[in-house]
Amino acid sequence: MKLNYEVLRQVMIEMQNLPTHPQASVVIKNVVDKGYSQSDAVYSLKQAIDAGLIEGSVDTDLSNTYYFNLRDITPEGHRFIDSISEETHWNKVKNVLKEEGIPVTIPAITRTIAKLFL
Repeated sequence: MKLNYEVLRQVMIEMQNLPTHPQASVVIKNVVDKGYSQSDAVYSLKQAIDAGLIEGSVDTDLSNTYYFNLRDITPEGHRFIDSISEETHWNKVKNVLKEEGIPVTIPAITRTIAKLFL
């Protein structure tokens, strides 16, 4: 599945707006309520954990159903979302990546954030 970075950003915004140890179902519902698909929300949440933006774990069963245990946003996750929660900053990051011909990936976004805002 392809990672939708707009959804990843929204997942991180939702995580930031909730207390520690949020229910994954609440995060996913809030993202879906913003107009994104449930499958994109689930996949983005998984990728945020895998990338170290969110402290938590994810397991799957034989039917590929995901089970999340979310704890909190990591320091790296806070730097990530604090820098791109504003739409203008997010657009600036995307424009820099596009202008430089850099594929949009979590590490590329993180490096661009550091270059522009930190």
